[in-house]
Order: sequence, then C-alpha cells, then structure tokens
Amino acid sequence: MDPATPAPPALSVADCQRLTTGFLTGPMRDALRAVEYAVPAWADGPGSDDLDDAARATVSLRHVPGASDAEYRVAAFGETLRMRLQLNVWRFVIVYTVPGGDLVDVTGVAPRFERWERGAAHAGWTVGWRDAVDPWDHQHRLVETYCYAMLGRDFLVDPMAQLYWRTDIVQMTRGFILEARRGGVRLEGAP
Repeated sequence: MDPATPAPPALSVADCQRLTTGFLTGPMRDALRAVEYAVPAWADGPGSDDLDDAARATVSLRHVPGASDAEYRVAAFGETLRMRLQLNVWRFVIVYTVPGGDLVDVTGVAPRFERWERGAAHAGWTVGWRDAVDPWDHQHRLVETYCYAMLGRDFLVDPMAQLYWRTDIVQMTRGFILEARRGGVRLEGAP
C-alpha cells in the first residue's frame, strides 16, 4: 500500500458480513436489471427515461444473510443466465452457469466465448472453465465459467469502487448473454 494512501477503516467480521450482504442483495441485484434496457430513439439529446425506468432485465436471487455469495437468475434478451457472485471482502468471483449434457461440455462451449473471454481478461478478470455438477442437485451437469478479480482493501466502504465493479459486472454479464446467443449456446433451463 502506498504510504500516502490512508489505511482502510477497521471493520469487524460482523460489519464485513453486513456490508457484503447489503451489496449483494441491494445495489448489485438492482444493477443487474440494466443488463438489458430500452434504448431511446435517435435524437439530439438523451432520452427522457433514466436507467432505472429503462431497465428491462428481471433478476431473482438466492442469498443467506452473512454468506459471502449470492446466486442470481438474470433474464434478458430472451435468455435466462444463472450466475453466482462471491464477494470475499476484497475479491470477486463470478461463476456463470450453462446447462451441460451428453453433448454439451467445456470443450464445446468455451471456444464459443473466446471473444468475450479476451475482453474480460483485458479488463483485469482471470477467466477459467470447468465441467461441474450442480452442488444442490447432482443430477444436473453444468459448464461453469469462473472469473476472479482482486479489489481494493477498502472496497466495502468505497462507493466509487463499488460503482465501477457493479458496472463492470453488468457489462460482463450482458456480454456473456449476447455471446451465448451469437454462438448458439443455450442458457435457458439452467437449474
């Protein structure tokens, strides 16, 4: 840490858990609604609706207060993507889930997202792929895309950093859904 940079405030574990739950179930959930939004007609200036009014994606979530992760279903562009977001104080892990099957596995899915993966890596995310099973329903095979990013140590109390990362996650999620459509990868039906 740069000596001129003040140290992040000391937070208790309970404070960190409360702030994590607040971020995952409030601003992050709300931001994901903008994965798809209505665009105004071409004009000399901006449209009259703000982003909250223009947002078209629907988002549902599963979260246990105090846990470091939440699972979201983001319905946008005619698809439904299941994603899990872990906020481990100063690290994000995103896991995007694609339904697997006899003919759908990582070797068939990952190459279709090469362009998306390059963009995510350019933005600082480390991306990997794996074949998996749903941890809550072992009958469902999955292909998971996992993305890691390190955050500033004061992330939980820095609103500008939170805005940056929320926006980046929304852009990555939009890109993932659109790349799936372009590549013919089915997202609907994720358990």
